[in-house]
Amino acid sequence: MSHRPRPSLTEHLTDLEQTARLWAWRDARLGRPAVVREDLFVVPVYGHIYRGGSRGQRFAFVLINDRGEFVGRLGGMHLHRDSPFTGHCFEIAADPARERIYHLNRYGLFAWTATGVRAQRLDLEDKRYKLLKHFTLADCTPTGELILVHRTQHLLLRIPRPASLGDLGQEVDDALRSYAKERTVLKKQWSPVNWHWTDNTAPVHRI
Repeated sequence: MSHRPRPSLTEHLTDLEQTARLWAWRDARLGRPAVVREDLFVVPVYGHIYRGGSRGQRFAFVLINDRGEFVGRLGGMHLHRDSPFTGHCFEIAADPARERIYHLNRYGLFAWTATGVRAQRLDLEDKRYKLLKHFTLADCTPTGELILVHRTQHLLLRIPRPASLGDLGQEVDDALRSYAKERTVLKKQWSPVNWHWTDNTAPVHRI
């Protein structure tokens, strides 16, 4: 509409992608933004979701400054091979203290610097990281830890902050190994029913 600033994000993206057409961003949507630092934000933008499948459809994680100006985009993702449309995984998380950006979908766990340069991609076909396919990226704590949520078991997984993005793979591997052990302990302690965790020893207050 006329009251909205121009050019729009999709117009910026169309200009950048010479092979794309405006219809490729038809009915584009915005995901939840994340704060990279006080003057920089990252916003997920993704195209129309088709009932028959949207893998390969256009998407972008756009960097915007505190004046709403287009700064750039996160690089190093393939439209088909790394598509977030599988499972609709458009979540993004950022660690402002260290200016790191993270994204998790069914194909990989990605990490970028604040300039949009991809620093890490953990392939979820690797047996060390395959369990991540069952998790959703929730957020990043102030101390730089990644918080993941299991889609069916109602459990949180905390991945410690890596000293550098090159160490992310080892931290994820260690966290997933400990997850299985801690889950076994929880199952004995809480006796979940259909993965809903209840405390049978807690007193019941009737009103």
